[in-house]
Amino acid sequence: MTRAIFTIAAIALLSGAAAATSPPVTFESPCECRDAHGKARLAVKSDPSTPPADASAIQAVTPSDIFSWSELDVRLTGRSHRIGIQNKWFALTGRVVAVKAETDSDLHIELQNATGDKPGIVIVEVPEKPQWCSIRETVFSCTRTRFPFYTSSAKKLTLNQPPVITVTGKAFFDVGHSLKGQDQTGEAIFPATLHGRFIR
Repeated sequence: MTRAIFTIAAIALLSGAAAATSPPVTFESPCECRDAHGKARLAVKSDPSTPPADASAIQAVTPSDIFSWSELDVRLTGRSHRIGIQNKWFALTGRVVAVKAETDSDLHIELQNATGDKPGIVIVEVPEKPQWCSIRETVFSCTRTRFPFYTSSAKKLTLNQPPVITVTGKAFFDVGHSLKGQDQTGEAIFPATLHGRFIR
């Protein structure tokens, strides 16, 4: 399926050589990891700001909406700051189709439209930070994960049932994923500077 990626981490792609020599990452609990590695644009991704109190300042979107976005007209690097659309707030609603525990300690959540067959998968990533602990606990509770577990690469978790969720965050294009026009995957990225709620 064509992918549009909405994320906040996904750096394992940038550090493949380093991953081969790094120790396995230990997920002790939903909110505690050891030996995580592979961070890029970390300070920018893990923006601690909270959503605006004015709901009209948050735009509702779906994965297919994000897939239709134009690509950025600037080249991003591992040191790039947020620009343009990456400073806006969005409420992204979609069905969870995959969850992975990544070697940088982030939870990687793939969303597609909750209904219909329009293209686009968006990635939301939840960092290992205290302010996102309750979200990580909720995500792990939707899987059959037992702690502790160890992984040397992104570990796909088994979902009990694929829920429909809404995640609120700022847009973010990750240098670890390609944008439309750069290859056939059509990847773009949304950040999980996450504040989210589950809609069942």
